[in-house]
Parts: sequence; structure tokens; C-alpha cells
Amino acid sequence: MWEQDRGSGLNLLNGVAPRDEVLGWRPLFWMRVVRLVMAKMVYLLVLAGFIIGIAHLLPHLRPRRWVAAFLFVTLGFTLAQGALSGVVTALGLVPRGPFQDMLDRPRGYDGDRTVVLLVGSSFTQAGIDPDALAEILGTPGHPVTVLSLAVGGAPHLERLHYLKEYLTRAQPKPQVVLFEIAGGYDNGPLYQLHEMRFTDRMVAMMDGSSAWWAFRWLFGTDVISVTQRIILGGEIIAHLGLHVGHIGFLWNSTRAGQPSDYDPGPSPPKAHFSDDDVARTLDEAAQTRALRADWPQTVPTSWMAAFLDEEMSTLRRYGIDRFAFYSVPSMQGANVAYARRFCSAMTDFPCIVGEDPQLLAGLRQGTEWYDFDHLQGEGRALYTRWLGDQLAERGVLP
Repeated sequence: MWEQDRGSGLNLLNGVAPRDEVLGWRPLFWMRVVRLVMAKMVYLLVLAGFIIGIAHLLPHLRPRRWVAAFLFVTLGFTLAQGALSGVVTALGLVPRGPFQDMLDRPRGYDGDRTVVLLVGSSFTQAGIDPDALAEILGTPGHPVTVLSLAVGGAPHLERLHYLKEYLTRAQPKPQVVLFEIAGGYDNGPLYQLHEMRFTDRMVAMMDGSSAWWAFRWLFGTDVISVTQRIILGGEIIAHLGLHVGHIGFLWNSTRAGQPSDYDPGPSPPKAHFSDDDVARTLDEAAQTRALRADWPQTVPTSWMAAFLDEEMSTLRRYGIDRFAFYSVPSMQGANVAYARRFCSAMTDFPCIVGEDPQLLAGLRQGTEWYDFDHLQGEGRALYTRWLGDQLAERGVLP
């Protein structure tokens, strides 16, 4: 479920491993990456050989005809992509993936029902039970449905891409949208693009809007070097080209509404904590005030503030104007400190930090944690109940 999730303690391209990477699953991840790269390399070499062979069969062009040839190739490519786009639309094809499975679920709600949408990553996926939260928020005569648009390893660009798609499909539209707070995702929005480069998920989400926001962060941040900027810039352009060219789309697509048979791969091994270790780590996290040294000290950053404004503007165009923010409990102090600063700055919307003493008192058993940032079992149930009470107390629902 969380094999690609690096939302906690991200450190873009500088080789500093977050705390959960000591769990022993990284070699398996890199083995899969190597196999994927080798498979794609073979495909690209075969394709290059085919193109070179075709080029040798073409007649030699005089220099003055190169412009005409370039225009001819460009026009042919444009017409071919237009035809392919028409076929994709006519057949109702969508890329396979975890988001598509979620987008196909929200349908068939009858009556006067309040819909609440969760937008986040595996922290939300593991930490919140949507059905239990709906029961807590609902009242007699006013049922509530909670939908989760939260996938492990989903960067902000991917979330916005599929949020837009969800809004075009959803009936009824949500009345309330809850956004997850996570320092790693907020401060390293291109980390997943680099770590999962040329995967089907990253290619599928890299449309023109995603590329614009990616470049906006790339040229606005001061936490990476020029070399890293060039590498990431090249990866953005490459993913955009693959997306626009529909490269790999047909074999990685399915009809909307049909089971996608998407396999997220194995989850990383579960960490094992003693109760004393959990209690001590939670106490240390609650006392932490400093952010990671490689994170910007302005919270939220100007890029993050602009991106959130874009998300909320998109939602407002569909008549949705009730928003709130929340953080899932974490044993990593930097994540807790970030959520605390974020909520201090977010004065216009309800903002809930998962560090209430009574909540943390109930999360001191090792069996309630999957790893340093993901809840499970009774820990998930406890946080869901606490979050529901907080949302109701702050009047988030209409």
C-alpha cells in the first residue's frame, strides 16, 4: 500500500534517508526499480533501432526541403495524436491506477446526504476510517458520506490532477473538503516524481497544468542546487512529452468504471515498537519545535500557499466552499512541528493538529502503529473518533 510513499521526512535528492527507510525494504524497492529501468531500456532501444531503420529507407532530402520535412512531421504527429485522443475519448479509456479505483466508487448516493472528501496520502489512507468517520459526523435525518481521495506516495501534483477529474464525475459534489498536512509532501513536491520517474502514475499525472506547477516550484525554490534543477527540469519535460504523446497509455488503460486490476505491490515490512519506545518517541515529537534543516522555514511556502489557493479555487468553481486541514499523529518531531506551524498560519480555515494530549495518551501502544507515521488497528479507530469529534466541535459541516 505504501511502497512509493516517502511523505515523511523527505529530503530531495541529497541522500539523507528518512527514518522509515531503516525498515529493511529499500533493497526490494531498488530491485524493482532496476527491473523497470531495464525493461524500459530494452523497449527504447528496439524503438530507436526501428526509427533508425526507417530513416535509412527515406530518400535523401535537399537542404532547402528540411523545413518542409519538419513541418510535415510535426503536422503528422499532431494529427496522429488528435486521432489517438479521439479514440481514447470514444472508448472511455482511463489510466490504470489507485486513483481510478477511487474515482469509480463515488456513485449512487440518494437523498439529502452531506459528502465529505478527504485529500491526502497514505497517512490519511492508513490513519482514517472513512465509514467510521461518516457515522460520527452523521446525525439522525442528516446522513454523511466520507470519500477518500488519498493514495500512498501521492504528491500534490497528482492529487490536484485527480481532484479535477473527480469533480467532473462526482454526483453529488462534496460539500466539505479536508486537506492533509504533511511537511515532507509540502516541502518536496517533486520528490516522488524523481523517485518514481517514468512510472505509469507519474506519466499519467504530468499534464500541462502539473508541468506548470512543477516548474513554478523548481524555479522558485532555493533548497536545491543547479545540477538538481537541471535533472528535475529534464524529468518534468520528459514526463510531459510521454503524457502528451500517449506513450504507453493503451497498454496501461482500462474503461472508466471497469475494474483496473491495479497491483500496488507489497507494503514495506511493519515496524515493531515496544510500548516504552512509542511513549518516549511521542513525548519527544510533542516537544520538538524545529523543522528539518533542509526544509524552508517559512510555513507554508509561497509555492504551497499558491497551490492551495489553486486547489480551493478549483473547488469553488463547483460550488464547494467549506475547507479544513488536519494532520495525522506522527512519531517524527519535524512532522509535528510543521503541522503546528502550518495551523498557526492558516487562520482562515479550521486546522487540526493531531497532537492532543488525550489523543496521544491513547496511542502509546506499539500495536497501534505500522511505522513512525502510519497508524493501524485501534490506533486508526481512536484517531478517527477524535478527528470526527474535532470536526463536529469546530462546525466544519454545513
